[in-house]
Amino acid sequence: MRTRLRNRHSKAPDQLRDALAPSRYADVVADDGLEASMRQLTEGQMLVNQALVEKIIACQHSEASLRASEQQLHSLLAHQRASSEAERKRISREIHDCLGQNLLALRLDIVTLHRQTNDHHGHLHDWVSAALGNVDETLRTVKHLLSELRPAGLELGVVATLEIEARKFTRANGIACDVQADGHLDDLQIDEDILISLSRVLRESLDNVYRHSLASRVQLHLTSANGMLELRISDNGVGFNPQALRKSSSFGLATQQEQVAAHGGTLTIDSAQAQGACLVVRLPLVTTQTSTKGVDRLT
Repeated sequence: MRTRLRNRHSKAPDQLRDALAPSRYADVVADDGLEASMRQLTEGQMLVNQALVEKIIACQHSEASLRASEQQLHSLLAHQRASSEAERKRISREIHDCLGQNLLALRLDIVTLHRQTNDHHGHLHDWVSAALGNVDETLRTVKHLLSELRPAGLELGVVATLEIEARKFTRANGIACDVQADGHLDDLQIDEDILISLSRVLRESLDNVYRHSLASRVQLHLTSANGMLELRISDNGVGFNPQALRKSSSFGLATQQEQVAAHGGTLTIDSAQAQGACLVVRLPLVTTQTSTKGVDRLT
């Protein structure tokens, strides 16, 4: 009896081990499956990370290329602007030296003839008077062309240049244009390129005031501080929203900003509906040792 019980109990561990064996196998299989899943997930994550790195590198290359293209475009625009100003200067000199001087000489001859025919040749005198009027009108046209090619008053300084532009604007459009400037600016010898750019921006701004603002008065305030020349152009017109979308074919403001940025300056606009507008131009104040030579004006 005891032998039978002993044999029965001796078989129990083997049976228990056999019963637990499938469970251990399942655990091993589960561990292998989890490890495989983790390995697959890790490999997938590595592929995603590699793709992201490649994408970032490609974006960096694209951004660098875009910056290089933008810088090249700015350089090209600056070169074209410099070439255009040089061509304007050459043409204005030719007009002044050739056409202008010849017209002045012709006018002197006609004035002499006009005086000699005053008493005895009535019909000839009238004809000479008409010719003198035509010459004078041609001279005014030449002066206007010269001022369009090259701003008048460059050789007189920045304040004189602004005052001349303000008077021309008032005569042409009937809108009052006042100039306020610091007194010491008359003593500064500012680089001619700075003066030309400032004059171009001023002309474009005044033209916009006439066409769009319905203003009755424009204020020009010129100051200098911290090595910068600042011009504030303000009007009492209807104003506008600077954030509003502009026409795709309108490049006036973009041209102004590019011209100012070429000298390291800035251009900002502050405006609101029915509150007028204020355009602020800031350009570096570059002084020169010698006087700037402009195109002589016709007298």
